[in-house]
Amino acid sequence: MKKLLILILVVAVLDVSAQTDKGNIMVGGQLALSTNKDGSDFRFNPQFGYFAANNFALGGEMNFDFSKSGTIRVNEFGIGPFARYYFGKSQTKPFLVSSVDYVSTTTKSNNLEVNATGWSFLAGAGFAAFLNRTVAVEGIIGYRYADYSNTEGSGGLNLSLGFQLYFGKELPGDIKKTVTGQ
Repeated sequence: MKKLLILILVVAVLDVSAQTDKGNIMVGGQLALSTNKDGSDFRFNPQFGYFAANNFALGGEMNFDFSKSGTIRVNEFGIGPFARYYFGKSQTKPFLVSSVDYVSTTTKSNNLEVNATGWSFLAGAGFAAFLNRTVAVEGIIGYRYADYSNTEGSGGLNLSLGFQLYFGKELPGDIKKTVTGQ
């Protein structure tokens, strides 16, 4: 019985650690909605990554942010690359992350419209908590700095929660297992 338990534990750890192997892909992102008495904010950040080496992913992300506060409406779109390096072989893997996004913002208030473009930079750390061999819930904490045309740059603490789907070289089989649970 003891040997069987050890074998199951080893297989579970190896199965999870394989998700960040070279050649695998990850798809996911973050979704956020916040409201208060003056307005609301909706954010959607899809991501796609490819593991160029074991535990090292390179990818792209898009950022959509729609907010309203009183009579002020802000729409933001960003796109750019990211890099992640994962540590460990357990079901919860810490990682380092860095990203650079080109950002375009439109601010509208009454009859005034202001457009600005710029860059957003993120450096941080996070974790991926694997719920099974394909799905992970993740959290990231970091420092984000944004610098737009027509305005002074600013930075601050960035917190995000999201999810990722990790697929191996046998993508169709992995998708079927994720959807059907078999």
